[in-house]
Amino acid sequence: MEITQRCNLACLHCGSDCGSQPRADELSPDEWAAFFDTLGRRVDTSRLVMVVTGGEPLCAPGLDVILAGLARNRLAWGMVSNGWALDPVKLNRLVDHGLQSLTLSLDGLRDSHDWLRGRSGSFDRVVAAIAATAQAGLPFFDVVTCANPRNLEELPALRRLLGELGVPAWRLFSIFPRGRARANLAVRLGDAQLRWLLRWIADERQRHDRPVPEWSCEGFLPARLDRQVRDEPYFCRAGISIGSVLCDGSISACPNIARSLIQGNIRSDDFLDVWETRFDRFRDRRWMARGACADCSDWKACQGNSLHLWDDETSATVRCHRAVLRGSRSGP
Repeated sequence: MEITQRCNLACLHCGSDCGSQPRADELSPDEWAAFFDTLGRRVDTSRLVMVVTGGEPLCAPGLDVILAGLARNRLAWGMVSNGWALDPVKLNRLVDHGLQSLTLSLDGLRDSHDWLRGRSGSFDRVVAAIAATAQAGLPFFDVVTCANPRNLEELPALRRLLGELGVPAWRLFSIFPRGRARANLAVRLGDAQLRWLLRWIADERQRHDRPVPEWSCEGFLPARLDRQVRDEPYFCRAGISIGSVLCDGSISACPNIARSLIQGNIRSDDFLDVWETRFDRFRDRRWMARGACADCSDWKACQGNSLHLWDDETSATVRCHRAVLRGSRSGP
């Protein structure tokens, strides 16, 4: 649930190009609440987990109305936040509304994090939020880090910091060329850097110190390496077990994928009908078998890599991890 594109930071890598004000066409809090009421009447809510994201969801106008709609319909929900506005008072308010999971972003040590997030002081804010959340006893809590050329050498120190803060789980991503990151090479890993990162994760997972780093769901990897860097095998769940509603009501799969894959809008379409009848492109991805993918021996397992890596402008997957891993290893 991308409840707003309003944000209190100016991240260099923002895939949604969020701003300081909400978009003019965003769903109102009452529209979100009505949508949750519909789900509550028509589906077994015990089988759903709702993830509230943005923008920065804590900046969303009428957030309490939205969260009350989730609670009223007994919808299990979590949140993804940059942590800037998450003080203990707001954390307690979220817990009172039924918060069960929280993901916070920490993208390096102080200078590196503040650089990527575009606002001085953001490191100190999110570290305080992480410390508070680690003590809150949520059923699930993790920290995500966007690996980039500036923070690679800081990852060992960052892992030690997260351990000291009591973080139970840590996921790492790379930054892909969407939104502001499309034209900003400074935030994107080169092939050799990506190879180094994957090997570092594999080696660190052998140490079993908390938190154990895990490579994200970002894309397909050969099976042997996949087992070394992930808890679960690669599988792109976009449109299979994940659907999304964007801030303007658009219905899609994972909210990070191309807008050409939008299949409807909750202002004019029934979400459950769209989920059942219009998600064929997510569930049969043979249309992605073009170019280098057409004759790839790993197509059956990879199916064009994660959908968020599909680029409308080039009609191709923007990064093939399989091809990257064929290169030689080098340091960061």
